[in-house]
Amino acid sequence: MEPSVKAPEPDLPLGPLEVPHFSREERDRRWSRVRRLMERERIDVIVAPPHTGHHDHFSANVRYLTGLGGFSLEVGAVFPLAGDVTAVTVPDVARAHWYGRQDWVEDIRSEGREFGNCIVGRLKELNPVPARIGVAGLANVGRFPDGLISHRMYEKIAAALPNAEIVDATLLLDEARSVKSREELAFLERSVELCEAAIEVLAREARPGVPQCLVYGRMLASMVERGGEVPTMIMWNVGPPGWPQMGPMPTQRKLDVGDVINAEVEGRWAGYVGQVTQMAHVGPVTDQFRQMEEIQLEALRRVWEALKPGVTVGELARLPEEAAKGSPYQGRLLMHGRGLGDDSPLFTPSSRADIGWVVEEGSVYIIKPLVMTEGRRRAVCMGDSVVCTANGARRLGKRTIGILELQEHGPSSDLSRE
Repeated sequence: MEPSVKAPEPDLPLGPLEVPHFSREERDRRWSRVRRLMERERIDVIVAPPHTGHHDHFSANVRYLTGLGGFSLEVGAVFPLAGDVTAVTVPDVARAHWYGRQDWVEDIRSEGREFGNCIVGRLKELNPVPARIGVAGLANVGRFPDGLISHRMYEKIAAALPNAEIVDATLLLDEARSVKSREELAFLERSVELCEAAIEVLAREARPGVPQCLVYGRMLASMVERGGEVPTMIMWNVGPPGWPQMGPMPTQRKLDVGDVINAEVEGRWAGYVGQVTQMAHVGPVTDQFRQMEEIQLEALRRVWEALKPGVTVGELARLPEEAAKGSPYQGRLLMHGRGLGDDSPLFTPSSRADIGWVVEEGSVYIIKPLVMTEGRRRAVCMGDSVVCTANGARRLGKRTIGILELQEHGPSSDLSRE
């Protein structure tokens, strides 16, 4: 009789999984940086609540502190000024998998889906009892200024530690995450490679008669095949010139000659999110779009050259406006930080709160000036993720930036269907 083999306990380590890992040195760099900022702000502990919103961007603080997250799985963190860091995870995933994805955090807990109870339990263990608790995401989140913590979770923390002061730690983490390390830059470069691979699919497969949802699906699949994570964003707007902007998802409509494709493509490598913004035209590009393209590329060049330490976002914002002067078009700056989601600052025509943000060397941005007709009926918007250096922007991508002119002859693959 063959001896029985006992299956491993689900919480026992499986060993490192074949996924990208950061080093212990990177962990120590981050934790030291955050704790110095905590000392400055007199914060004893940071609570980063679980939140998977905005394409998983809202989990950025947790992942920055713990290395845990992805696939829209709920993970929170308790990060004390000294001592063990605790990750509070969804019960659906065995701890063995979390251990296999990182070696930063050993204290991984779950209490069903009562994340607040688990966080409170850890806060009560701290000695001394925290007098000042910082919540990462209490308010001032770039894409969600009302904050990420639920009212119920906030109530649980306040009731369990009635003598503690609860303050916002969002801007503290924004500051900590802003300047990227060598390892972070390498991960962002890999994420941009994913974006550019997806754009290669767009250039190859988008033809008249091909349903746009199938092109979109193959673009997404190309990133997953190369090790990219989901969810990731491909903001997608397709239609004839003048089609309303910011259609976020594909439809089953077939591409036609004259269609304009505007795609914001994000790749996600171990949670790090690069972005490339690409425009394409099915058939010959019109003279008007070529005129706007020329101005847009000039605006992009000016912003790249000016992206040096000490420049403010407001100073950069003037450059696309100046590039469009004397033309029938308007120029506007679009830029925001890149990292584990939408890092600060955020600057768009409708969101100018970060106009005074001072750029630092080693920070990373997607820069994509917008050149448009009055009323934004037609627009050109393209760009790449770049890192700020003493000599200006260094691109993380390699593709030539310009409007893709797609063949009219179509379909070039098996994507067409009745």
